[in-house]
Amino acid sequence: MPSPATRSEPVISATGLSKHYDFYRQPPGLLGAVRGLFGRELTSVQAVVGLELTVERGEIVGLLGPNGAGKTTIVKMMSGLLVPSDGELRVCGYRPAARSYPFLSQISVIFGQKAMLWWDVSTRQSLKIHRSMYEIPRNEFTATVVELGELLGITDILDTPVRNLSLGQRMRCELALALLHRPALLFADEPTIGLDVQAKLVVRRLFREINRAFGTTIVLTSHDMSDVEALTERVVVVAGGRATFNGELAELRARADLPKHAVLTYRGGRVERVQLGDEAIGALVEAASRSGELVDFRVLEPGLDEVMSKVFSESAVQS
Repeated sequence: MPSPATRSEPVISATGLSKHYDFYRQPPGLLGAVRGLFGRELTSVQAVVGLELTVERGEIVGLLGPNGAGKTTIVKMMSGLLVPSDGELRVCGYRPAARSYPFLSQISVIFGQKAMLWWDVSTRQSLKIHRSMYEIPRNEFTATVVELGELLGITDILDTPVRNLSLGQRMRCELALALLHRPALLFADEPTIGLDVQAKLVVRRLFREINRAFGTTIVLTSHDMSDVEALTERVVVVAGGRATFNGELAELRARADLPKHAVLTYRGGRVERVQLGDEAIGALVEAASRSGELVDFRVLEPGLDEVMSKVFSESAVQS
């Protein structure tokens, strides 16, 4: 069995990682069904193609892409739920497909739309079940529950039945369950989906705190670009099963090459929005001042939603 990753080794290392699905294609209709009895056409679909990816310990990396891009397949391979067709993959020093106990003790997965907590019992009872699953010593379990309770702000609701918790409270308790065994790597799939604005802000803060306090590496998949912008510095864009971008958000904005806009506010409340070109800002302000008394001038960067929309469109054409 491979030894776990040392602190100097990447938490995730993928080289030429690919996954394809084979199935038999049957022509439509009754005649097609009859013909299928005598001969079937084998078809292969590439879900992930030649992925090269390294994630260092303590990073928060966004895995982005439109629906059907291959993100879920990548996460399932990294968590050991799917066996790669080709390439080399090591996560926390192990081959995930082996699903060894030491490997599973190093990772955790949290889904915004799927609950791990037992609905009819308290969070504390669910935590005790997980303590048995991961064979956590009782003293360590008690100390960890206290620490997580304070960090996540759930000490007062640990004994409340899960069905009586708000959505935001349940998400914080789900985080406690996911972190109970102190995983080195956390996969977070749409963690803020369905939450209100305030609850989203709380969850984002908690992810940053978890990363800082425990050094947990986080791979975030989300369609909420506010999550991505608030938490990640590096993103990997996947389209057609291929990684079409791997770099910092600032670099992704530059690649999208979308125009900036100036918002001009005049005395009396009149507001104008102007697309910026190559002209100097000073010249624009001078020209705008001729149209009235200018009381405010702001330059707006393109929103990340706009950036990702363009990047996804370009990636779809390339793939």
